[in-house]
Amino acid sequence: MRKTSQAFQRCVFVALLLAVALLDPQPEPVRAAGAGAPTDWLAPGQQQALERARQTVPLIEAIRREGPLRRREHLHDLGLTVKAVKTTYFYLNSPLISAVEDHYTGVRFNHGQHAAQAGDCSVCHHLRPEQDVAYSPHPETVRCSACHQQAFDERVPERPGLKAAYHQRCIGCHKQQRSGPQVCTDCHLKQVPDHAKLVKLPEHPDALQVTAECLRCHEAQAHDMLQTAHWLWRGPSPYTQDRSREVLHGKGTTALNNY
Repeated sequence: MRKTSQAFQRCVFVALLLAVALLDPQPEPVRAAGAGAPTDWLAPGQQQALERARQTVPLIEAIRREGPLRRREHLHDLGLTVKAVKTTYFYLNSPLISAVEDHYTGVRFNHGQHAAQAGDCSVCHHLRPEQDVAYSPHPETVRCSACHQQAFDERVPERPGLKAAYHQRCIGCHKQQRSGPQVCTDCHLKQVPDHAKLVKLPEHPDALQVTAECLRCHEAQAHDMLQTAHWLWRGPSPYTQDRSREVLHGKGTTALNNY
């Protein structure tokens, strides 16, 4: 009798679990980027960084001037140290720069790591606005683009533009520390233009038309390609019958190709 009662209780328990699962299904887990993930998936931190990078704020003209030592002490007295850093990751890609030139992609900037290594927030946040600004979490640590925007701005002609401010601060510190990137492609990837806006082809182009359109901009690359093994097909070829050791066998000598 006891065994029958225990078996019945187990069946009831399993039935309740199934009912709960059907009535209150668990939300789909967030998938990590990688195999099986949607191509447009972005980590939440990356999405927030991209949105922040697209933002522009009004130029702060009036600033409060403090010497480096006083500035450092001031931030420390306010509790603005490395422990106060809340946003650890930024994507530096301001429309203020890309509107003038857009040759390179933005930079992934680990704010938390740099703050920890510097140990001093005043290294970058060296000045503050004369008046508090509503859009900043803290008026002492406004974003770089609040004070640095366009180069040679008549309102603040003594200030470097945002691009120069980034480069002077970052590269200068990297040189001083003898660590970190110091040239363009160490931080940036080259910006590849959208070829959908550049390529001009008929509705149903043939192979020769496509090649001619590519050569319109990439003639030098075409000459370089003609000297590569992909075109010349010269060198030992173990999969070529009876010619596996003939180094001069290729399109320029004994082989034919329809392109």
